[in-house]
Amino acid sequence: MEEIEIRDLSRKYESFRLRDANKEKRLLESIQEKGIQEPVQCSRDGKGKHILLDGYKRLRCACRLRMGKIPFESVGDNEADSILHIIRLSNTKTLNGLEQAVFVNELKKGFGLKVSEIADRLECSPAWVSVRLGLFGQMSTVIREEVFAGRFPVRAFMYTLRQFTRVNKINPAEVDKFVQAVSGKGLSLRQIETLAYGYFRGSPELKNQIEQGKLEWTLKRLKASEDSLYASSQELSEPESRFIRDLELFQKYLQRLRGGFGICQSQSEHFNKTVRLLAEGVLTSLEPFEKELRRFYDSRQSA
Repeated sequence: MEEIEIRDLSRKYESFRLRDANKEKRLLESIQEKGIQEPVQCSRDGKGKHILLDGYKRLRCACRLRMGKIPFESVGDNEADSILHIIRLSNTKTLNGLEQAVFVNELKKGFGLKVSEIADRLECSPAWVSVRLGLFGQMSTVIREEVFAGRFPVRAFMYTLRQFTRVNKINPAEVDKFVQAVSGKGLSLRQIETLAYGYFRGSPELKNQIEQGKLEWTLKRLKASEDSLYASSQELSEPESRFIRDLELFQKYLQRLRGGFGICQSQSEHFNKTVRLLAEGVLTSLEPFEKELRRFYDSRQSA
């Protein structure tokens, strides 16, 4: 494999790639034992430097091990063409949906490519490109920094925060405050989801406690109320509390599922077969459920 001096690599796109401390730790151990097995991928910039596009984890590990050179592969002399090449490979091994989004946005805003041109050159639909651009547009600077630095889980953004805030029309500044309050705390996806409901739909007291970093207290408080922000009132009977709790859970998981459409790209036969089977059952129940829910809602509106 051809090698390049690490000092000759440009890290221009390092912030476009997601960090994962656990994966990087395992990779470091592997490189210590076996060396770097796959070359990093670069684009030439015309000024004697190579711009690194794929392989930032390998590069950081090489720096930690004080390696002066690293194996590399040039994927093009033109920066935009090289990015398109990396995106085309992403369905097999490189970029995930968020990384695709920032690179697609760079092609449009940084290099002036139109949606139709990006779609043609990637051999995909304009809708695919638009979905990625829309995804990028939903990430503020704060969210993007926390997610790509590995301090806020990707799945928490994709399937909890993104859907919850979009449906409930939350002020973007409030979303940023929440992300800053919970990032880098080692919380599970479940804990972040619980805190999000407490922050955006709970009492001012809960919101204030989260902003002050009293996350353990807040989680215990929400757990004591059976993870429901509405069903613990003493004014409610047990059947009423149970109904409200179930409706709240239905809304929560409905929002999460909506986030999965267009993002999950699994092509496995088992996945597709299972989804079709479950979707058939959901669709069979959906119309009568919607009619009953509408009737119930309208009756309360006129009460």
